[in-house]
Amino acid sequence: MPAYPLTTAALMLALVVYVGAVMSVGRARGKYGVQAPATTGDPAFERVFRAQQNTVEQIILFLPLLALAALRFGDLTAGIYGLVWSAGRILYIITYARNAGSRAPGFLLSAGTSMLMLVALIVMPLVRSL
Repeated sequence: MPAYPLTTAALMLALVVYVGAVMSVGRARGKYGVQAPATTGDPAFERVFRAQQNTVEQIILFLPLLALAALRFGDLTAGIYGLVWSAGRILYIITYARNAGSRAPGFLLSAGTSMLMLVALIVMPLVRSL
């Protein structure tokens, strides 16, 4: 049993979301006839590709924040953060693929929770030292 079971579950969920995004690009390449290494083509392909690329960009911040959240605030808080982040990413990926203009709620949910976690990790130690 991992020392941080909820954090570990959140990490695994985030990785499943990431792999799902990667696989969706592969499916879109076939569906829209966009051969690698091309990254442009049918706008529907480009939306799927950008959703996956944005997930790559976001996961770079998410992973260390998840670990730091577990260490600083505990397993439950980190697990909730990871669950909300993944839900936001799923919403973002689905809505962006359908209509780029509808991606904001998913982006705000995932990126917003990361920004809140980053602020909390910076501010909480400062508040405790006062």
